[in-house]
Amino acid sequence: MKKGDWNESECSLYYHRKFIPFLISPKILRELDAGQIDIAYIQKEKNWKIYLIEVKSQSFPSKLQWQRLRKSQDYLSRVLERETILKVKFCQKDLDSLS
Repeated sequence: MKKGDWNESECSLYYHRKFIPFLISPKILRELDAGQIDIAYIQKEKNWKIYLIEVKSQSFPSKLQWQRLRKSQDYLSRVLERETILKVKFCQKDLDSLS
């Protein structure tokens, strides 16, 4: 398993154990030419919010990747009528620093 895959897998386990997992069809996002979402979850604060997490091991997403991720964020916000928050997380072995 590649290092990046390990990080995404471990981060996914962390978030999905701590919050409510939210699954998004990659097929729909591909049809929209939007960015693929690594991890998504919902959390109730004042209202239900959708969090989208892009997992990186070192570098920040490219400009094009960021635009596509924002397109996914915008689409989900409009369709579900919920605030959607997009974050980039740099996953390391120390998962306590993720929250």
